[in-house]
Amino acid sequence: MVAKGACNCGSITITLPSLPSRSILCYCFNCRRAGGPCSVNYVIELSEIEIEDAQNTLKSYQDSNTKSGNTITRRFCGNCGSPVMSLVPGMTKVFVKGSLFDSMSEPNSEFFLERKPDWMEGVKIKETGA
Repeated sequence: MVAKGACNCGSITITLPSLPSRSILCYCFNCRRAGGPCSVNYVIELSEIEIEDAQNTLKSYQDSNTKSGNTITRRFCGNCGSPVMSLVPGMTKVFVKGSLFDSMSEPNSEFFLERKPDWMEGVKIKETGA
């Protein structure tokens, strides 16, 4: 079933062929600065994503302040600030922000656990090996 998501102001909409069954939690400082203790992400082939940007508000930020040293392109709505996706050089898959969708899939993995806030230690995910 097609999954549709949008930024807070509705200028940017994202359509996926279906809502992924699992998500990834990222605790890196840069994702945390975008809002919250972590970011919920879906790993999707860029070619499978339909982006509509009615008001031409989709902006990009070249983030070189990463643990790996790679420059990641972070895309967001320039009007409301909602994070939309992150693109990693050399990958055809992108990290689409789960927060764009009214329903989010259960996480099955976590990145940057060393940066997970201590108070979240009671929050556990089910490991699936996927």
